[in-house]
Amino acid sequence: MVPVRGRVYRADLGFGLKPWLVVSNNARNNAIGDCLVARITTTRRDLPSWAPLRAGDPLAGYVNCDDLGPLYRDQIVADLGALSIPTMMDVGRALKHALAL
Repeated sequence: MVPVRGRVYRADLGFGLKPWLVVSNNARNNAIGDCLVARITTTRRDLPSWAPLRAGDPLAGYVNCDDLGPLYRDQIVADLGALSIPTMMDVGRALKHALAL
């Protein structure tokens, strides 16, 4: 399975099974055997590098754009669905804050 930007996948990256949002672009995801992901959590932090999930998203909680890492295709256990376009726009802004872009 090739990971797709904006989709949430369940995987164990050393902390047990957790939801991870793919934030890397699809051209990269197709060309390389991994993708870049941000952790989704139910913990709330009022930081510009955290994006809240919305009512139409497949999960409740927050995207922590301060917690980025690689996800390899063979680590994916389940596809949990895609985040909404407005949420991904918030994630884009949160990534800009986290990476000082």
